[in-house]
Amino acid sequence: MAAERAQRGGTQKRIYYAVMLAIFVAIGAIVTGKIVTGRREANAKRAENKALIEQYTKEAEELSAEAETLRSDIAAIESRYRIVLADLKETDRDFYNLLSMYSKDLESMRLCAGLTTVAGSGIIIKLDDSGLVQRSLVHDTYLTEILNVLKEAGAQAISINGERIVATSEVLCLGPSIRVNGVRLFAPYRISAVGDPDVLLKSYQESRIYATIVSQNLLYDVQKSDKIVIGSFTGDHQKLINKLY
Repeated sequence: MAAERAQRGGTQKRIYYAVMLAIFVAIGAIVTGKIVTGRREANAKRAENKALIEQYTKEAEELSAEAETLRSDIAAIESRYRIVLADLKETDRDFYNLLSMYSKDLESMRLCAGLTTVAGSGIIIKLDDSGLVQRSLVHDTYLTEILNVLKEAGAQAISINGERIVATSEVLCLGPSIRVNGVRLFAPYRISAVGDPDVLLKSYQESRIYATIVSQNLLYDVQKSDKIVIGSFTGDHQKLINKLY
């Protein structure tokens, strides 16, 4: 009996070891398979990325060459324009003067429409929600009042967080944001205005909206600056006009 039990025990151990070996082999095969598959996928991804990089590099080179051609064409047209203008000044002074007047009017209209970049001195107003327990928020009406004050003070150009303010710009509350030119802006707000810094600053600090901002414990700051650049309006004027109806 003892011999039989020993034999059965030995057989069970061999079966156990055989099963464990089979399990380890299976696990090893699975792990190896995953490693091989992972390497294949990584190699395929690298090959794909390389192809994309080559494609984008080629497209960038083509666009760069096209841009260079366009710059050359523009330079040639501008040179031809200056020659024609100089000739016109000598041969038809009346028409030249009329053209100069209309050109100035057009540039003035482009400035008023916000279609040109404006640079110069002015002020920068920073405005943010209050961080106190009794939290106060920057409302769209606050921004609108600030814009009105700056316009009345003679600001040549104004922007809010980089959005150029034009005649058709809307300033509307949209949940936690304020929509300007169809773009959602979030606090903090940075209002840049080009104009006489002293006049703009005095008008703002003496305005009702400035007193409201202070009383509401909003986070605010205003500084004069000699170097303010406000980009041109890049949106769709017609879309903004349609929203007014």
